[in-house]
Amino acid sequence: MSTVTLPFLVVHPLKTHTATVICVHGVGDDGKGWKPVTDELALALPHVKWVLPHAPQRPVTVCNKEWLRAWFDLPSFTFTEPEDSSGMFESVRKLDALVNAEVEAGIPQERIVLSGFSQGGAMVLLAGLGGRSVRDGGEGWRFAGVAVMSGWLPLRDRFKSLISPHALTMPVFWGHGTDDPHVRYNLGRKSAEILKDHVGLALRWGDRGEAERLAFGSAGISFLGYDGVLHATCSKERADLAKFLKRVIPDS
Repeated sequence: MSTVTLPFLVVHPLKTHTATVICVHGVGDDGKGWKPVTDELALALPHVKWVLPHAPQRPVTVCNKEWLRAWFDLPSFTFTEPEDSSGMFESVRKLDALVNAEVEAGIPQERIVLSGFSQGGAMVLLAGLGGRSVRDGGEGWRFAGVAVMSGWLPLRDRFKSLISPHALTMPVFWGHGTDDPHVRYNLGRKSAEILKDHVGLALRWGDRGEAERLAFGSAGISFLGYDGVLHATCSKERADLAKFLKRVIPDS
């Protein structure tokens, strides 16, 4: 049996539960901050259970060492300092326990999506695409997909050595506001390009045309930019995310 140590909220499915989305928040937020978004998405995905965990509190360097809910310490928004890999791996294990609880309750891992915003986006890339090197045993998950919003690739200099054998077949939704002042749009694009050039994931720029749209939800990354959007989601991004989720975890 899994031991879940993270507190979390649940938005229950509106019909028979056949899929789960775990939503991982950013620094200083908690699961409650994403409940309005999941309430909105639940109308389009009535078969989905939404799990909204709260990160542990810890001092966060970029916020003057203030104690905040965070998945790992963040030195600055330049993303050039040494990274808190031990905090990241600890959080992967905590998220794994949530996933295990869903699997033990009868939801196949292929019907689970990890979704994250900002620091949560970095976490779901590591937990979703990472393999044996980032967790206590196991080769990694065969998730239905991973969704990243306003996130970045953590441990990018060695991410290739951390991936699971399932990473190259994983569908990844990646949305990012072009005017994001914290996690810059160019950092998001560069992160996606590293996953293509150094790891081998397919990469599609989702705003380029119909061919890219038709591949939405297939293996690899679909990267979409949202003009004028800051460090936040927008209605268009949420609609695109719903479209992605309908493809990777269709109602069945």
